[in-house]
Amino acid sequence: MEKTSFSQYLYVSLFLLAVLLVVACRPATTESFQWDGGVLRLDRINDSLSYLRYERNGKELSSWRLPYPVYRFDWGDVNGDSLPEIAVGVIKPTRFFPVPEKRLFLFKLFHGKHIRPLWLGSHVAYHLEDFRIERDSVPALIITKERMSDDSIVSVFYRQQGFGIKFLRKSDSCIAVKN
Repeated sequence: MEKTSFSQYLYVSLFLLAVLLVVACRPATTESFQWDGGVLRLDRINDSLSYLRYERNGKELSSWRLPYPVYRFDWGDVNGDSLPEIAVGVIKPTRFFPVPEKRLFLFKLFHGKHIRPLWLGSHVAYHLEDFRIERDSVPALIITKERMSDDSIVSVFYRQQGFGIKFLRKSDSCIAVKN
């Protein structure tokens, strides 16, 4: 009886070890886009750690650590300077809004190669649910899905302006955000 218990324990232990190895060794998820001979990408290391990276010819020129859960990655020329800005949706608390919520971060390519923050948004007009960059105009539009106090969802249109984003208009019908 004792040998059966030991062998069962051994099999269960080996199975759990195999599961842990598979989970721990899974590759990071990567999303990317190409720009001017280089690649801008988001490497998701785990649920609460990602890196923005810019590389050209296989050489990394810049990276930015994001120690938060990331729910969205997009890009577009939001300030009209002919360089892409990177939009990242993170979930985190802020100094003035201590409850972890969805936030919008905008990054730029300083001198065309260094990832630097353009705006680390603490809050938009309402509660941010999602966003997308509409790249069919220059500067590109930032379109958010936001939850109002009555729990209705609206689309809100912004443009990047100076430090931050400028509210343009709100639409009572919600425009779909593509995954």
